[in-house]
Amino acid sequence: MDSLNQRLAQYFEDNQTKLVSELLPATLDQLEIDYTDQELNYHFDMLSLLLDRVARSLLQHPEETNAAEIGYDTNNFLYSQGVLLKQTVDVLCVFRLSLMKHMRRSDMIKEAKVEEGFLVTEEVVTAFDAAIRATTDNYNKLKEQEHEKIEKDLNEVSTPVVLIDEFQAVLPLVGEFSPDRFEIVKDHTLHKVKEHSLRLLFIDFSGIATFDEVFIHDLFNLTKTIKLLGTRTVMTGIRTEMAMAAIDSEISFKELETYNDLKQALLSVNQNG
Repeated sequence: MDSLNQRLAQYFEDNQTKLVSELLPATLDQLEIDYTDQELNYHFDMLSLLLDRVARSLLQHPEETNAAEIGYDTNNFLYSQGVLLKQTVDVLCVFRLSLMKHMRRSDMIKEAKVEEGFLVTEEVVTAFDAAIRATTDNYNKLKEQEHEKIEKDLNEVSTPVVLIDEFQAVLPLVGEFSPDRFEIVKDHTLHKVKEHSLRLLFIDFSGIATFDEVFIHDLFNLTKTIKLLGTRTVMTGIRTEMAMAAIDSEISFKELETYNDLKQALLSVNQNG
């Protein structure tokens, strides 16, 4: 006589469509979640694949089962539809519980040894846990990528080099600067300096929220690079605490043109040339 694992594996293969068709609507009703037909069909396909994986895992060694782990939202369809991770995990958890109740009511479980029943339960739980874990990891990865893209786009928009005329521009620095954000500012600024062959660039610090020694060093290195490109740099809006921090960092202002504010700098520089 075949083992319980073998009998259930065959049962899942033979009744895959029937099981999902029966248990999925009940799962969604229990969770009170409304899905479109497209989302419902997607869940149907994903759960069918998951049951197929459960069937295979019942016949495999643990090492083979781990290697066969798959996620649930493999094509990122639910993610693209704005479905929350919690909803997806809830569907998997409730469906798994419904599946185990269905198995408990079957004649196969009633005829099985207690140890066999525990082993089968472990395989089902492990398969669904693997799907939940892989889906959660993928969701978090996509969210992180999305956040990085949004932050990059915002950084590019929030640090514009504003042209005053054909050869002059202002770089207003606003907010806080992480190393990554400053790298974007640097690349964007150097591109604009070369693109417009700028003769003069005003860098205004009046909107800086916080700064540290790394930011100060990066900034002064940027001014040196701009100077090598043949562009004159004027710094405005430098607060007392920033000047003191620069001195503590052993950075000298002697070679730099500085003004209290941008308006004063524009008037002075353009009047005196």
